[in-house]
Amino acid sequence: MNFLLVNQHTLNFGDDIAGTSLIKQIFKFFPSENTTVQIVYNTPGSLKYPDKRVVDRNDVLLKDMGRVQIFLFMAFSLLGIQFVYKESLKAYKRMVQDADVILVSPGGANLGMYKDWRYLIKLYMVVVFKGRPIFHNNTIEYSNNWLFNIFEKIILNNSSIYVREMRSYNHLQEKGFFPMRGVDTAFSFVEEDTEPLISENYLVFIPTNLDDWHPNFKKEPLSNKVKKIVLKELAELSKQENLSIVILQHMHGSATENDLYDECKRQLVGLGVKTVSIPKIESCYQYDNVIRNSKFVASMRYHGVVMAIKNKTPFCSLEYENKMAEVCRYSQLMDLNIKLKDIDESFNLMSYYTLGTKEVSERVALINKIEDMATAPLKQLKYGLTSEID
Repeated sequence: MNFLLVNQHTLNFGDDIAGTSLIKQIFKFFPSENTTVQIVYNTPGSLKYPDKRVVDRNDVLLKDMGRVQIFLFMAFSLLGIQFVYKESLKAYKRMVQDADVILVSPGGANLGMYKDWRYLIKLYMVVVFKGRPIFHNNTIEYSNNWLFNIFEKIILNNSSIYVREMRSYNHLQEKGFFPMRGVDTAFSFVEEDTEPLISENYLVFIPTNLDDWHPNFKKEPLSNKVKKIVLKELAELSKQENLSIVILQHMHGSATENDLYDECKRQLVGLGVKTVSIPKIESCYQYDNVIRNSKFVASMRYHGVVMAIKNKTPFCSLEYENKMAEVCRYSQLMDLNIKLKDIDESFNLMSYYTLGTKEVSERVALINKIEDMATAPLKQLKYGLTSEID
């Protein structure tokens, strides 16, 4: 069975966790030695999955196809003509045609508010080459660009769609599609590191420079006042509960936010926190390990919240986008979520610590069910192909 995984993100440990989880699912449900996975990335980097059956296809990059080939391909495709002359595009065509199953890697609103043309073009090519993508628990919506939406509609009309948010589900239904609703793929993650990476009792803070990359915050940057309040509350919680603070690296490679981590550490030490560390994280397994063994997680990143829930770790979701509220909602932990832009002087992180300790422990059975739901698309795929039920 040949699987093609399209638009895998990397450079952040959250997407690495989701992609790794999906590949593990593939080999679990299709365990043959003849099962192969080819990965086409949407960002520089690699999952570095340690199995010879997994191959990174870096020979089909859009930059190698070139703007002229891409423009002519997309223009002629609207007339029903496949205009292909670059070797890299020919290789991509062969890859699509040789694949038994084409999965769109789990990810955010690249089809939507992020308006990611690279992401869209690669999927449009798959459809023109007669492939039928399966979106594996993505966030999907229409963008604010009419041309982008024309091609997106063609893609979605020729795809099977699993989404992880009620907002995506409702939006696509309103547009005339028939999506299926699931949960985040990362809930199926299987940890490998059992020994704690950090020995002392600690809480985790996962910051990010939203103003640099998120569409909503580029227009209206997060105020310095909110940033100071969050750091002040982290410091107070640390001192009251005698916990050190671990600033957890979320981005890696060329996207690492080292200057941000250093500045957060400087301010937390200035607020009287005795121990603040920034461990060097080498893999998504270490990222999970730090969250799993912490006493509390305050996260500005979506997958920081997902992994806190999965690991039954009390948390505060510092929401920058609907998907963070959504995962708290279907986990019945909505009280642990707050919109970043709603934070004011009344914000009290201790209340989230206290409430989270209680509520997370009461949701164990539900969280276990959510973990099982994360495998639903591939379970259904296996049943459809083999009539076997897992």
